[in-house]
Amino acid sequence: MRILRALPQSATPMPSAAKCPLLIAFEVETSRKGGGPAGGAPDGRPGSSSRPPPRQACIFKVGDDCRQDVLALQVIDLLQREFKAAHLPLYLAPYGVLPTGYERGVIEVVPEAKSRAGVGELADGGLREVWLREFGPPGSERYERARENLIRSCAAYAVASYLLQSKDRHNGNILLDSQGHVVHIDFGFILGISPGGNLGFESAPFKLSYEMTQLLDPGSRRASKPWRRFCALCVRGFLAARHSAAHVVAAVAMMETSGLPCFSRGRSVQLLRQRFVPHLSDALAAQHMLRLIEQAYDKWTTGFYDYVQYLQNGIPK
Repeated sequence: MRILRALPQSATPMPSAAKCPLLIAFEVETSRKGGGPAGGAPDGRPGSSSRPPPRQACIFKVGDDCRQDVLALQVIDLLQREFKAAHLPLYLAPYGVLPTGYERGVIEVVPEAKSRAGVGELADGGLREVWLREFGPPGSERYERARENLIRSCAAYAVASYLLQSKDRHNGNILLDSQGHVVHIDFGFILGISPGGNLGFESAPFKLSYEMTQLLDPGSRRASKPWRRFCALCVRGFLAARHSAAHVVAAVAMMETSGLPCFSRGRSVQLLRQRFVPHLSDALAAQHMLRLIEQAYDKWTTGFYDYVQYLQNGIPK
């Protein structure tokens, strides 16, 4: 990808508790498979093609150490590669983050995606109402395809969030894309640290909120076909992740002396290794993941954390 020009009129300040990140879009040139550039003129000059060049937005941050996001996304990328090698239909979206100096960096904006908060707070129904509005009635091809994408991505991020211990999972840090995938962003609290001075309020292994279960588990009986599919993909994803445990642990251990906040409490690498339960057989590891799903299912602390974020920061719950 090559930047053709910036679009100053697109500059938008982003909401932040303490900083003011700035979003700017660019016209870019991307390479087609098999040869020439896509977007712009054949010689790369903008504006001389009948088709407008594609756009890519980035967020510029100052006063934020982006290296921790890089570390988390490296782990997510390793997991995605392992899922692909195991031929699993799991979906992770490791977007780009580039630290450019002390406490500053550039973050790639996930295309065609909005935060769950940005989708808008609905009086009733939550995600289920969003699905009806965006993808049609249950049973329709678009609705079921989008729900399958939700299942694949929720299962993948369940595994990744458990291993990384990702916290601060409010609705501003979870995106929904146009195809129904969820994408987690902003990894300021991982590997044992949490908001509120390490209060540790988000006690679920990963976020599996009530509105998520409405789509993943219609009827809330833990017996539907979508729910069984979700659980099976979580288990298969976790078993596949165990094959890359050494690579994941090594990637994290390389940064242990970096001074990143996620290593401030000590034993981060040791506890990460333990979360892979290397002493268990695959059968017992599968049971371990199923227990984690039960612990996460509509955990009251998950809903209450969203409520606190709504009261404190106005983030729709």
